[in-house]
Amino acid sequence: MEIEIAGRKFKPDIRWAEDLKPVLAFPEELKGNFPAYYMFRDLYYSKSDRDRILEHRLRFDLTIIPPNKIGREFIKTFGHYHPIAEGNLSYAEIYEVLSGEAYYLLQKVENGRIVDVIVVEAKAGDKVIIPPNYGHVTINPSNKELRMTNWVCRDFKSDYEPYERLRGACYYYTEDGWIKNERYGEVPEIRFVKPRILKELGLKRSDEMYKLVKDLSKLEFLVKPSKYSELFEEAFEEI
Repeated sequence: MEIEIAGRKFKPDIRWAEDLKPVLAFPEELKGNFPAYYMFRDLYYSKSDRDRILEHRLRFDLTIIPPNKIGREFIKTFGHYHPIAEGNLSYAEIYEVLSGEAYYLLQKVENGRIVDVIVVEAKAGDKVIIPPNYGHVTINPSNKELRMTNWVCRDFKSDYEPYERLRGACYYYTEDGWIKNERYGEVPEIRFVKPRILKELGLKRSDEMYKLVKDLSKLEFLVKPSKYSELFEEAFEEI
């Protein structure tokens, strides 16, 4: 699989089903290997766009997650945390669902314990902020292909180790609904939310967020989260 943007061809990094085995609810149910999802990193439409993106220390990506299940568990990304950006705050991230549906499973750790668990239910047009200090997994809960883009700071590497050590997030999404991952011990109940359209971004639901390339100052919260606590607090509303 490859995509073409403005005459340039981009090839994906592929996460294979076998790669997900350390984080699956039912690893014994994995029969054979197949591409679980495709990650197209560092996309741009023009050289001037790329120069502007690099100047602001950002990266624009596309991820495609075909519908699938492994055992009774719906297909998902591996899951990771972001490192510290400033003070005690990690880097933030923002996603947009282009097509399909997504569940973003967020979990916050303090002093070795999970203190908050959020599921963001998102559909096409939704922009979903991952606030500082939350690890996250993306799940395709439907029988349709999920396509999503994201903006993120380009200056760090994600931390996958906690998810691998505890065999995934603190919850799994399955045909039977949400089930707890007992390796975490006691965890909070899930808070179900939907994303708000934040006026600070200047985007409508119908606007694809790549257009922010023309005013990347609106994505400063991805690099300097300490200045944007109110934005993070307003990112979701309870369902």
